[in-house]
Amino acid sequence: MAERHISKVVVLANSSKHDVGRVAARITACLTEMGIDSKVIMLSSSLEDLSIDVPACDLAISLGGDGTVLACAVMLRGRGVPILAVNMGTFGYIAETSVDEIEKVLGEYMDGKTGVLSRMMLDVSVSRKGKEVFSTCSLNDVTVSAVSHARMAKLDLFVDGILAANLRADGMIMATPTGSTAYSLSAGGPIIDASLEAIIINPICPFTMSVRPLVVNRDSEIKLLIPRQNTEMSLTCDGHQVFNLLEGDEISVRQGKDRALFVENPRRRFIEVLRDKLAWAGGFNA
Repeated sequence: MAERHISKVVVLANSSKHDVGRVAARITACLTEMGIDSKVIMLSSSLEDLSIDVPACDLAISLGGDGTVLACAVMLRGRGVPILAVNMGTFGYIAETSVDEIEKVLGEYMDGKTGVLSRMMLDVSVSRKGKEVFSTCSLNDVTVSAVSHARMAKLDLFVDGILAANLRADGMIMATPTGSTAYSLSAGGPIIDASLEAIIINPICPFTMSVRPLVVNRDSEIKLLIPRQNTEMSLTCDGHQVFNLLEGDEISVRQGKDRALFVENPRRRFIEVLRDKLAWAGGFNA
């Protein structure tokens, strides 16, 4: 691979992370030495972050945890800007580069020694009485659930226009392969290599035990209808966007038109990340 020309870098830093200011200053000093212009934007870990107008840039550096990366992916959607995801959180599955590796990974990327990983996203929209009332995109997952855990939700699931199930459950998760190790995994869903293209449909605590997680083709269109019921319902995207649902609403989830791009860290392979992050070091039977 040829060397990459980078003229502007934006550092998106989670202000709640300890020492993030010092790390951001270290990065900008390094970039200045390379003759690269940079700008630091401090994030507040709130919904308002998604409305930030990120200036034009050739590369974005995310400083925080996986939640910060998810927000950055939405903020940069459709821009074709790769994200160097640096972990300053606790788990760091998507944010796989450590603080100590920043300069090394950045140098490898600029020298063309490492690639860019392309991850599928989900587009989600809500129609109410035939009119679209909400739309967004998601890197990890889209969740439709009952607001109160004391009551089950009723959901009608359609895949490619075919009725798949009339469900009673706490809710439903639609996840990407990237999101397969997040909420969906906690709800008993499968782990899927993030380089694959598919959508997980995972019921949350279904009333009928025969209802199991389903993996469908990336081109499938998933629809959920909210029938008449006795509980309030909400839609959550990547854990940071919440929309209140009403009876009769139709939720549509499909492969996103945009992709999330990430700077590859050659020292973090898929199986190695699973082994380390999910504590498989003692073997698969541990």
